[in-house]
Amino acid sequence: MKRLLIAAAFSLLASSSASAMGGAGIILDPKCLSEAAWAVDPTAGPIRFFGCRPASEIPAPDADGYTTYTHPLVDGNDGGFTRVKLITLKQPNIVVFNVQDNGGGSGTMSVTVTGVPGPNGVMEAAGLVAE
Repeated sequence: MKRLLIAAAFSLLASSSASAMGGAGIILDPKCLSEAAWAVDPTAGPIRFFGCRPASEIPAPDADGYTTYTHPLVDGNDGGFTRVKLITLKQPNIVVFNVQDNGGGSGTMSVTVTGVPGPNGVMEAAGLVAE
């Protein structure tokens, strides 16, 4: 019985860690991603995908696989949101993810990004593709 409880606890811990990391060992933080110029040209500069806050503060993905960051209110009005979902990892180290960004209005931009994640939580502009 004790072994069963330990195995169940380990399984739960492993699955929640995988969820926070997009299931593939990479953590995509929508708060960091909210700082990119999604409406202009997200590939114009590097994109920070991790490192804006501790991993423990990044919420788990929702039922659709998106992790959401709610922007602060702007003059008391809705500030919008940024959502991110890992689509796939391509070998050797290319990641593909979808970002949905809303600045508080009725329109939401959806961008699929392909890039090479750096160890510092940044994808350099040179390898980025946004569609």
